[in-house]
Amino acid sequence: MEYVLEKLSKGFPKMHPSSSNGTQQQVLKLGLESAALILSSELSVFITASQFSLSALTDLWDSKEGVYQYGTRGKGEFNINSPCLGLLGGSAQEWLTKSIPGDAVGGGFTRRVNFVLATKKDKKVPWPISSYNTTPLLADDLRQMSLLRGEFTFTSGARVLFENYYLSCEPDEFDEEATAAYKASKWTNATKLAQCLSLSRGDSLEINEQDFQTAMDKTEEVSNDLKVVFRSVGESPLATSTDKVVRFLEKKGFAKRSEILQHNWRHITANELDVIIVTLREAGMLVERSIGNSIEYAWRDSAKP
Repeated sequence: MEYVLEKLSKGFPKMHPSSSNGTQQQVLKLGLESAALILSSELSVFITASQFSLSALTDLWDSKEGVYQYGTRGKGEFNINSPCLGLLGGSAQEWLTKSIPGDAVGGGFTRRVNFVLATKKDKKVPWPISSYNTTPLLADDLRQMSLLRGEFTFTSGARVLFENYYLSCEPDEFDEEATAAYKASKWTNATKLAQCLSLSRGDSLEINEQDFQTAMDKTEEVSNDLKVVFRSVGESPLATSTDKVVRFLEKKGFAKRSEILQHNWRHITANELDVIIVTLREAGMLVERSIGNSIEYAWRDSAKP
């Protein structure tokens, strides 16, 4: 994280359009800006590499105008001018929940991040090829987008959608930690996505009704995924073990107690499994059925008749 802060404080070359001699003529000038996109194929490694990672990312995410100051014992103080930081990372679900402390799940970091859950690959392509030379075209589009300046506006239809969505983003006191924190910021995440969708269509800097509706739908998908992503995070010492049992039942369907223990004996004792089964059953999250003299259990949301 210290390396990222140092690079941002130095800035990156950037072409800026500006008017010449008070006329409408546009010229390009070279300047510096503290904007960057971090790509991390192993997000859990990046987050845990420094004790400053989560706190710094949380602050930088807001992209506030002005000078952002951050000091470390080893590297000293960094002054970053109007930072704008994005992060695109991947991680296994189990490693992600281990790398983010429980108190951060309900805090500022997870509220600012869109966690997209993929339980399986949509396609398996052994020999992927690109039949269209799209890379130069995409690079040119991004270059043109980077030169745009100004404020986004909403069409009348999009304004109505935004107002209704903004008023609905009120967390309930009984929501799960991650869901409650993200719920309060759903309108912000949807607006940012709507801006991206607008830019993908053209240079008008106008968010229309379709842009914001699509953004809301995708934000709701992320909100629902959070319940699964951080299911193993909690104050109970059996939270992680419970998640392993739930994931097994989601894939297996109905299973006997002995089957559950057979596949999870390295992580759960027989007594702990009994406590987990009773807890989930009392919470109404398990479905039971009798097969002869045996009892089988299934996760409520994935139980098959």
